[in-house]
Amino acid sequence: GIGMVLETESSFQQRSKLPAITGCPPVQIRARLLATQYSNSAFHGAALDRKHIASELKRFLNDVELVHGIGKAEIATHGVYFSHETSTHASPAASCAGNEVAALRSAFGDELLSKLLILNTKGFTGHPMGVSFEDVAAVEVLMRQVVPPVPNYKEKDEYLGDIKISKGGAYACRYALRFAAGFGSQVAFALYASSQHE
Repeated sequence: GIGMVLETESSFQQRSKLPAITGCPPVQIRARLLATQYSNSAFHGAALDRKHIASELKRFLNDVELVHGIGKAEIATHGVYFSHETSTHASPAASCAGNEVAALRSAFGDELLSKLLILNTKGFTGHPMGVSFEDVAAVEVLMRQVVPPVPNYKEKDEYLGDIKISKGGAYACRYALRFAAGFGSQVAFALYASSQHE
């Protein structure tokens, strides 16, 4: 199993004052969950609506900039994106991966999107229920500054256009933007930040 503990700043401060436990590493913040957003368009039982994803991603990024002062350019240049889809598609007419990439392109624009490294772990794990495995992977990427490759990626998909797919290896990043989706066009975004760049 996997998991991570989320705690408030005040809880961390209280815990850090406790006596050290022999053999355990010192208490420290590994990463921060800066923002989350969940919404549902009730669009379709099994398909993602590209306009809904795009509008919600734009809303999320605008809120992040307003609250934290972190703009799209900063995220694209110093971040990674954990996609919900595996960057494959059934056909141009029915492509959740195409809808997700179109939403990214709408929110970031072509220039910034070309800088954002896209990651996905489902080629290793299949599609776990709850899709939160990639939240833990996002924090691990921020802590280790190493990214996994997108498995089985061999050739560019012209339908998805120019996107920067992870080949794996060392990668300096400050942010991990996470997208998860569910049936009925439920969409969730999370932005994690490395504690090393505070």
